[in-house]
Amino acid sequence: MSSCFGRRKSRREEDTEALLPLYQNDTSMQRSVHQKMHSYQMYRALSKGFMPSNEQTIVNLRTLLAADVLNPDNPDLSDSGRLLAKYTKQWLAEFIEMLRNKNDNDAIQDFIWFLSKSRISVDTEDVANKAANVKSKADATA
Repeated sequence: MSSCFGRRKSRREEDTEALLPLYQNDTSMQRSVHQKMHSYQMYRALSKGFMPSNEQTIVNLRTLLAADVLNPDNPDLSDSGRLLAKYTKQWLAEFIEMLRNKNDNDAIQDFIWFLSKSRISVDTEDVANKAANVKSKADATA
């Protein structure tokens, strides 16, 4: 958009601009420090209520998929640990596919953000009473 004061960025460009800085890593120590700072900044952004885009989420999930903690071939894992690692990796891969194919315009992130800002109250006493009634009916029929 142009004005008499010069060209102004469109609103959409501001919304998609990266919140975290990009670094030029010269040494392995700098890479390590930048990686730790980046992780801290991501955590801080999430704690402040910012949601990652699809692209950012997919990149981080792929990093998690490549982590040693999810390696099902680790000899230190029990059989159930191997299965857990295998199914977790499978679930993450399917979640990445869902994000890629079904989450148009960051709809899931918007839903989570709006849900976090909503005010919900639950009448726990009423829920407990209804649960007790259902339990007594189930015991009576059994």
